[in-house]
Amino acid sequence: MNKKVLLGIIVIVLIVTAVFTIGNNSNDSGELKKIGMISILSGEYASVGQEMANGFLLAQEVYNKENPNNQIEVIAEDDGFDSKKALSAYKKLIDIDQVDALFNISTPSIEAIYDLAQTDGMPILQMGEQAKEPTDDVVYGLFPGSLQAEIDLGNYLREQGFKNPLVVYTIHDTMIRFKDAMIKGYGGKVTEMGIRADEKDFRTHVLKASEGNYDVVVMLSFPTPGAQFIAEYRKMGLKIPQLAFDASGQTGFADYKRILGDSKILDGTIVATLRSDTTEEFKKLYQEKYSKAPGFLADIGYDAFNIIVETYDTDDKKWNDNMKKLSYQGANGLYKFDTVGVRLPDVVITKVVNGEISQ
Repeated sequence: MNKKVLLGIIVIVLIVTAVFTIGNNSNDSGELKKIGMISILSGEYASVGQEMANGFLLAQEVYNKENPNNQIEVIAEDDGFDSKKALSAYKKLIDIDQVDALFNISTPSIEAIYDLAQTDGMPILQMGEQAKEPTDDVVYGLFPGSLQAEIDLGNYLREQGFKNPLVVYTIHDTMIRFKDAMIKGYGGKVTEMGIRADEKDFRTHVLKASEGNYDVVVMLSFPTPGAQFIAEYRKMGLKIPQLAFDASGQTGFADYKRILGDSKILDGTIVATLRSDTTEEFKKLYQEKYSKAPGFLADIGYDAFNIIVETYDTDDKKWNDNMKKLSYQGANGLYKFDTVGVRLPDVVITKVVNGEISQ
């Protein structure tokens, strides 16, 4: 073989190799390089989404400092608590950015991307509740399972002697599941009042609720309409009834404060909380970076990043197996998943005292 022929073969091989490399940017190094995050960074629930994003980015910073030879990039997208924005964000992260892992936060978001995620096969760490009944799939819920909290709340109300409860719920698949579980736990007659998620005028609903002689009003709703419903009592000059919240009241308590102004009007409200024991180490790290105490769910955002790092495998099947077997002690406590990928809960029934949920 003469030199010209040999040189020609080498050039062709180099060109083919270059074309293949340019056309195939997926990560085949075996290392975790890019993580996508879809959070609520705008709109009425932005305060909650930003806290989780802050925690996630703090964990990234800590990891990158400790692992200078394996830096991980986080690409954040905003869904604004909107399913259409979430779908666009997911497609960008998967198809264009080609992330190796994904942390998703809102319920509308997981609804929008669920079917695509099943096809893609990559495990997704999820914060908000799924509207659909969880199954043995690729979605892993980091917030402790709320259905047991609903059942426990119903049990508690019955044991405390409430005889005529009204449940006010958002007409949404997730909240309907919660409502059904609470009624199951109560085990008796419960009057139901469904309210659309986009409802703006609550006067008729509040008037009906006030005329029903109910001894407890159970709020199973998104925080904003729930707070607006309660605020209507004051606007109409009516006495606020004995209230009970599920864990949605816990996660959205900042919104109740913001809308109601004086959260002390909620004193005595029963709340089914999911225990959250934030570590002192995390509180210190968060304070140092953001010059404030961590908000609700920031610690779960922090743990989400570390769980991805802990379980990651380029083989999706092995990665899913790692998630199913997970036993991880994080900033928010212990993470173990049940058979359908929902974190096992520790439910505590408490009350609002001096405008705050008593711990």
